[in-house]
Amino acid sequence: MKQLFSLLLFVVLGLGSLHAAARDTRPAPEFPSSLQWLNVSRPLTLKDLRGKVVILDFWTYGCINCMHIIPDLKKLEKKYGNRIAIIGVHSPKFDNEKNLETLRKIVVRYDRRHPIVNDVDFDIFRAYGASAWPTIAVVDPAGMLLGGVTGEGHYELLDAIIRDLLDKFRGRINSKPLPIALEKEKFRDHLLAAPEKIAVSDRYVAISDSLHHRVLVTDHHGKLIRAIGGKDAGDHVGSPGETRFHTPRGLAFSNTGIYVADTGNHRIKFIDLKSWQTTNIAGTGENERNRWGHYIAAETGLSSPWALAYDRPYLYISSAGSHQIWRYHETKGVLETFAGLGDEDLRDGDLRHSAFAQPSGLSLLDDKLYVADAEDSAVRVIDLKKKTVETLIGGGLFDWGDKDGRFSRAELQHVTDITALNGRYLVIADTYNHKLKRLDRRKKTVRTLIGNGKPGHGARELNEPSGLARMDGKILVADTNNDRILIVDAAARTVKRFRIRK
Repeated sequence: MKQLFSLLLFVVLGLGSLHAAARDTRPAPEFPSSLQWLNVSRPLTLKDLRGKVVILDFWTYGCINCMHIIPDLKKLEKKYGNRIAIIGVHSPKFDNEKNLETLRKIVVRYDRRHPIVNDVDFDIFRAYGASAWPTIAVVDPAGMLLGGVTGEGHYELLDAIIRDLLDKFRGRINSKPLPIALEKEKFRDHLLAAPEKIAVSDRYVAISDSLHHRVLVTDHHGKLIRAIGGKDAGDHVGSPGETRFHTPRGLAFSNTGIYVADTGNHRIKFIDLKSWQTTNIAGTGENERNRWGHYIAAETGLSSPWALAYDRPYLYISSAGSHQIWRYHETKGVLETFAGLGDEDLRDGDLRHSAFAQPSGLSLLDDKLYVADAEDSAVRVIDLKKKTVETLIGGGLFDWGDKDGRFSRAELQHVTDITALNGRYLVIADTYNHKLKRLDRRKKTVRTLIGNGKPGHGARELNEPSGLARMDGKILVADTNNDRILIVDAAARTVKRFRIRK
C-alpha cells in the first residue's frame, strides 16, 4: 500500500511526468457551505463521506480530457457501489461554464449520476492543491487527503488504491447511500436532445441527435426520412433499429452515404443511403492517442473524433482527444495523422509541427480546411496546397472573450463549428458566447450575426450553438442547449425554426 501511495502524485497535464515528491497526507479540507450542488437533495459535508473512499474529480465541462475520465468513474462506481463516493468538483475554466443551469444540462448530457458541486471561485480546487483539469484527489475513509493525479488514463492506479483502502479500513466502511436526486429526472424529453452537428446534401439533412445517441435524416423541408440508432448508448452496427451510437457528433455526406463521428465510441461509422445499413469504418472502440503515422483504419484506435469534412477520396477528422486533424482514405482504408503534433497548444507552421487545442469544427472549401479550435477559442486554416497552418483569430489557451472587430483584436469563447460560405466569408458558432459570427477574410474583421451574449431561447437567442451547415443559401444551426435547429438567412438577418415532421 505504501508503494501505491508513493505513486499517487500530482502529474503535469500533457507532459506525462511526475513531480519529484509526493504530498504529505493531511486532513481533507471541508467543502464551503455556500456552494451549489447538483444530483443531491442537499449539500454534502465531509461528515457525510466519512467511512467511504472519496474520489474527487476536478473538471471543467468543455475539457475533452475531463470527458475521457467519465467512463473510468462509472466503472469504479459499478464495481464498488456505496463503499466509495465520487464527487464531481466543477471548477470552470471559461466564464460561460459558471452558469448553474447550463451545468445542469451538461450533467444530464454526460450522464453523471454522482454528486456535483459547482466550485465557481475555485475554493475547493485550491484547497485540495489541484493544478489543472482533470485532477483526481483521493480521501481515505478516515478523512485524510492522500494526494492526487492529473490527466486521464489512471483507472488501474485508482482501482488498486481503492482496493487497498477498503482492505485497510475493513469493518469501518460506510455503505450508506448518499442523498442522490438526479438532475436527469427534472428534464422533459424532446424530439431532439442536444443536437450537435449537421450535414447537408442536395437531397438530405443529417442531424446528430447526440443525447439520444442517434442520427436523424430529413429532407430539406424537415420531413423525417430515417432515424438511425436508439435512445440508449451502445456500439453496434446493422439496420437502423440495430445500430447504436454513443454521443454521435460530426457528420459528412459522401456520394453514397453519411460518415458519422461516433465520438463516445471513438469510431467512424458509415450509413449507406441505399440500404440504410451502418458499418464500422475506423476505430476499435478504444480511446487511443497515436501521435503520427499511417495506420490500418479498422485496427487503429481514435480519440474522440468530433467533426468531419469530406473531399473524395479523403475524410478529414478532427480528433479532439488527441488535438490533431486526421485523414481517412476511403478506398485504401487507411488512417493518417494529417496535422498537429499532438500537444494541446496554438502553434502555426508546417502540418507536422503545428498544434491544436481540441479541434471541434471543420469546413472544407477549395484548397482550404477551416478549423474551429475550441479550447484556445481560435479559428485556424490549413492550406492544403502549401501544407501549412495559420491562425486567423485566437491568442492561446487562456485568451478568450467576446469582442468583434479586427482579427488581431477579436476575442471568441470556445468556438466549436465553422462553415465557409465562399472564399471571403466564414460563419462560426461562437459557442460559449451564444452567438453566430461572420468573418470577412478580405477585410480581416468579425461581427456578430445573431445572439446577445447570454443563453436564451427566444427567436434570435442561442444557447451554446455547436453545429453549422449551409443549405439553399441559408445556414442551419444546431442550437444545442435549446434542443432545436434554426435556419438563419445571413443576408436578410432573419431566423426561423427548422421543424422536423414525422
